[in-house]
Formats: sequence, structure tokens, C-alpha cells
Amino acid sequence: MPELQEKKASAAKEPVEITCSECATAFRLWIPAERLAEWERGSRISCVKCGSQFFLKWNGSAFEVSPLSELAKKAAEKAAEIAAREISVKPAAPAPPPQATPPAPAPVAAAEPVMAARASAFDAAQTSAAETVLVIEDDRLSRDMVEKTLSEIGFSIVPARNSTEAMRAAKGKIHLIVTDLYLKNPADAESVLDGEDLLVQLRESGVSAPAIITTGKDIIDDLVLDPKWFELNVKGFIQKGNPFWVEELKLKVKEVLYKG
Repeated sequence: MPELQEKKASAAKEPVEITCSECATAFRLWIPAERLAEWERGSRISCVKCGSQFFLKWNGSAFEVSPLSELAKKAAEKAAEIAAREISVKPAAPAPPPQATPPAPAPVAAAEPVMAARASAFDAAQTSAAETVLVIEDDRLSRDMVEKTLSEIGFSIVPARNSTEAMRAAKGKIHLIVTDLYLKNPADAESVLDGEDLLVQLRESGVSAPAIITTGKDIIDDLVLDPKWFELNVKGFIQKGNPFWVEELKLKVKEVLYKG
């Protein structure tokens, strides 16, 4: 009798054989026959060893077992297929209207005379007050070159051959001093001071205009960085050995007088 009852109990349950797709563990579930209808909607179960999840569903005649990872993959593929179908049937956006071709720029060469005229007008406007530059240079050719170059851009030039002439000329209004560093000349009785000593006397006499020093000697750091030049209000040094020194001087003069 006990054996018969056990067989009846076994017959009243539906066996489900499951092999885990992750760890290959085989296990069996026994579902009571009176509760099979509850599994028609499906339910999750877990592997007894690794815990991987499966979806178990009764289809009316047998159980269907599907790993949740496969179901998730199929769902993602289905969603991608639907999205691709929606994109394929979406009407294409209308093409943008053609852009008008911009006019060709004016030739650069035609602008050169205008730029030159503007530069000349700028120089004239900047020097409209006719700033006075005292130029002290014992070499006549160098003195004439500086006077000509600075006069062409509107400066008023007061030339001096030596320190004595410079002290007399400095009694008027002076905006800038350009002096050679080595002015002493035994052949000239009025050339008694070099450029540095001349600047010292000019400062002592009340002339505070900034100065630029020119020299035919090499300009070295020990000379330029000496703090005495700062005290004498020297704004720069120009070396006269190269063919462009007068142009460099012109730029330096404009920088000193129009800075700021």
C-alpha cells in the first residue's frame, strides 16, 4: 500500500528537467498537477548551483524553459528591428535651398595705394603737433640722414654738431634728444663732452626730455643694462653700423613719443 500511494503522488506531479546553460548543472522540478494552470503565465526560477535565472512556462502540454539572458537578447534584437523599420519608412528631409555664391574679393593690389595713403595720414596726424627732436651728431653725413628721415614724417629737427651747440639749443622746448655716445673731438674746441656727460648736464639744467643714444660701437648688455641710463631717462640704443640704422631710429623715435 505505501508503494501504491507513492506512485499516485508521483503521478499527480509534472516533472521538469532543466540543464543550466551557464554551469551545465542538471536538476529537476516537480510541479503539482493541480497548479499547472498557474504556470501558464510563466515564472522565474534559478539554477540550484550558480543562480542563473530561467523563465519557466506551461504551454498546456509541456513546460518551456528559456534562459533569461536569451530572452533579453531576443527582446533587444526585436526592438532594433522595429526601430530600423520605422527609420526606413520615415520620409527624407527636404534638401536645403542652394546657397548664393558670394562675390569675389577685390584684388589685393588695389588696396595697396589706400594702405599707403592711410599710413601717411597716420604719420601726419601723429606728428601734427610738430614735436621737436634735438639731434646731436658730430658726423655730418649721419646728422643729415637723421634730420631728413625724421623731417619727412613731420618732426621739427634741431641739429647740433657738439655738446656746446646742444646746450644752447636745449634752452628751447625739446620733446626728444637723439645723441651720439662718443662726441668728444680734440679738433673741435666746442666738443668738450661725450653723450653721457652731455645728458648729465642737460638733466642738471632742467631738460627732462627722453633720450635715444646712437653709437658706432658694439652695443653690449653691460652697456645697455647699466642703471645710470634709467636715471638719465634713456629709452633705447641704436647701433649705426648697419645700413638700416636710420629706419630703426625712426621707429624708435615714434615708439618713444607715441607710446600709450
